[in-house]
Amino acid sequence: MGTMGKKRADELPYIPLGPFQWRIPGIHYKIETVEFFQGLILGATALSSIPYMTDTLGLPYELAWSCVIIEVFLYMLHGWLGDPVVPGWITPTLPFTLAFLTGFPEGKERIQAMIAVQLLVAFLFLFMGVTKLADSFVRRVPASVKGGILLAAPITVIQGQLKEGSQLLTAPVATLAGTLLLAFLSFSPFCEKKRKQYKFLDLMAKYGNLFPYLIAMLLGVLLGELSRPALEVGTIIRLPDFTKILHTVSVFQVGIPPLSVFAKAVPLAFICYVLAFGDFVTSETLIREAQESRDDEHIDFNSSRSNLISGIRNLILGILAPFPPLAGPLWVGMTVSVAVRYKEGKKAMKSLIGGMSSFRMATFLSVILVPIVSFMKPIMGVGSAITLLFQAFVCARIGMEYCKSNMDKSIAGIMAATLAFKGSGWALLVGFALNLILSNLDIQREKLDVPTTGELESLEKKLEEERKLLMKRKEDFVSDREAQR
Repeated sequence: MGTMGKKRADELPYIPLGPFQWRIPGIHYKIETVEFFQGLILGATALSSIPYMTDTLGLPYELAWSCVIIEVFLYMLHGWLGDPVVPGWITPTLPFTLAFLTGFPEGKERIQAMIAVQLLVAFLFLFMGVTKLADSFVRRVPASVKGGILLAAPITVIQGQLKEGSQLLTAPVATLAGTLLLAFLSFSPFCEKKRKQYKFLDLMAKYGNLFPYLIAMLLGVLLGELSRPALEVGTIIRLPDFTKILHTVSVFQVGIPPLSVFAKAVPLAFICYVLAFGDFVTSETLIREAQESRDDEHIDFNSSRSNLISGIRNLILGILAPFPPLAGPLWVGMTVSVAVRYKEGKKAMKSLIGGMSSFRMATFLSVILVPIVSFMKPIMGVGSAITLLFQAFVCARIGMEYCKSNMDKSIAGIMAATLAFKGSGWALLVGFALNLILSNLDIQREKLDVPTTGELESLEKKLEEERKLLMKRKEDFVSDREAQR
């Protein structure tokens, strides 16, 4: 195929690059203006990662900002190399990563610990991308262990937020208001039902984190919990200080972590990958739904390619600018938002990958524009707390869903407490040991003629379909009654 040829008549042109499909913005796809504008606004939410580096890694604010710029630049690799998603962090792992890092003295040792975690996560992504073993690897992890990992997040987060000096205690109104609004917009049945009726509610829900952050800032400033934003207009563009990065935080300055640190980081890296794997499944589902809505474009989602790109991002960050939230394959909220507009037809969005890529290109511009960054600076600490508290809520919900039996719930609860108080290594040991001793592994359940996880999932799916059918009949009955009146 020529450099500008199409592999399929309904597929965007690309330049073959091994497992990747290299596409140049403006040549292989058009910039989608709506997604680009959203990226300029929402890109500033990436700045909430700065406190994780200043407070946990002990980096100066300016240096942390430079690291974020590099991290956000790497988002664009997905669109450029053929992965049709909006990438993000591995957010559920944040509580565990921060807890792991606090076990090391601040300074060189803690930065090395972060480097060890990020490089191991990079290795797992790359290994799974090359070997294509991701599906079988994660499928073998018991449901109770997955549930226990996720259920530990609320415990760890609340522990941290109740400590003296936390954002929840120093700015309680701003933090709680932002968190509760974000949860309301994401999960409230009232919000879901009334979005079509109230346009402003629909607008807030579409923009995800933005309105909760802005309302938290407004309340925090009015109540004196936060300082007033100061708009800097002298310098417009800020580029990362590579010299300072190389001589302060990179592996070239702090050195390769000792083998003992890598050994301590292995259980955490395993947990990080298990949690990130869910994003690949979600990505595939969202892309398939988008594909089914239109027949004018073939969308090629490949989980191995997504693994490889995520691995490259983590590898670069691990070497240059270790990043506590890690580099994940998916920002669910924005991927859904872009996919929904794509479903509206070719006039709304010409290509899905163009929409995804346009958003992340604008995100990069957002974090290098000094006026935007200076305006968002007062909310960064509270923004990071809102992210953690909301993630705790999400992890609790998903963790419960993973547990398909009472035995799963019991093991998950014990494992979650162990992970929160004793760390990832002990938690994995306890989780797998309990599953083995209590005959809760699928291979044991099959021999004992006890329903396996897959069978329980099928039953749960069937019950959910029946519930939806009953709800639909109820709605039809109510509608008929109202029509007769």
